[in-house]
Amino acid sequence: MTASAGVGMLTASSGDGAQMDWGRMATEVLDILLRLAAAGLLGACIGYERRVHHKAIGIAGMVLIAIGSTTYMLLGRHLAEVDPSSISRTLQGFLSGIGFLGGSVIFKSGFDVKGIKAAAAVWITGALGLAIATSYWWLGITVGVVTAVVMYIADSYPDEVREEKQEPPNPLGGAKK
Repeated sequence: MTASAGVGMLTASSGDGAQMDWGRMATEVLDILLRLAAAGLLGACIGYERRVHHKAIGIAGMVLIAIGSTTYMLLGRHLAEVDPSSISRTLQGFLSGIGFLGGSVIFKSGFDVKGIKAAAAVWITGALGLAIATSYWWLGITVGVVTAVVMYIADSYPDEVREEKQEPPNPLGGAKK
């Protein structure tokens, strides 16, 4: 392996003609880390709001969703260099998976359905990761901040309608028919 320094870049050759541009690789790694960190931080903000209000899916879950969605789209962008339709397939596959994950936090109890906001938060957290991965930084950041603020405000006020519509407990204590 031989190394040579050019103008502002260090390259290495393995003898078979393949060269690595260390400066370009470092820039790509830094870009990936920055995107993952931004998505993770926004996911943490949304997860923190969920945790403060003792709701389903907390900080770790939302961070993982944001980082995972960013990773999928970064991979899709990389694959698009060879196959342009891979972006579309990546989005389709991711949306199916995130829908399944979001659906798993929705529960029906009597007349009440719980977990809609948690499912929406899962969906939006995935979307902001996709936006950041595709260089729509401001879209991802704006959506993340607005989502955290809306959810915090919405969860800060009691829902009197929901409390009034609660199904009365079964006086016999048995299962309902």
